[in-house]
Amino acid sequence: MLNRLKVVLCGKEYVLQTEDAPSYVYQLAKTLEKRISDITESNKRVSVHSAVMMVALSTMDELTKANNNIEVIRSQVKEYVDEAGKVRLERDAVMREVDVLRAKVEQLENQLKLRDLKVSFDEDMAAQKDEKPAENTKEQEAETSAAETDADAEESAT
Repeated sequence: MLNRLKVVLCGKEYVLQTEDAPSYVYQLAKTLEKRISDITESNKRVSVHSAVMMVALSTMDELTKANNNIEVIRSQVKEYVDEAGKVRLERDAVMREVDVLRAKVEQLENQLKLRDLKVSFDEDMAAQKDEKPAENTKEQEAETSAAETDADAEESAT
């Protein structure tokens, strides 16, 4: 929506049509009027027309420098975005490598558990083998003792 505004600059009234808020346009006019009056009051020989030209030139200088700064900032932002993209790709690659290493660690831990279980099983089997001959010896001693008792009994009978 276009706003129709009246502003006074250097004693002359101007009618403007703008989409900007009236308060914003009035603030611009006030700032422009102040800059022109600062120049004319500091040097009485400078005409209003010359002061307007000086303010216009100064404003163009500020605008050009601001636009140049914007371009520098855009360039820096583009570099930062590119760098962030590269870092993101590197991070993703590292995360994939971490996942692979985690899987390897898990696999190694499982192999270690399996090895420990096998060692424990082998030790149990060896212990059981050592116990069986001892049981056999007791059985053999009992049989030998029974046989001797039988032999003694036969001898006594004869």
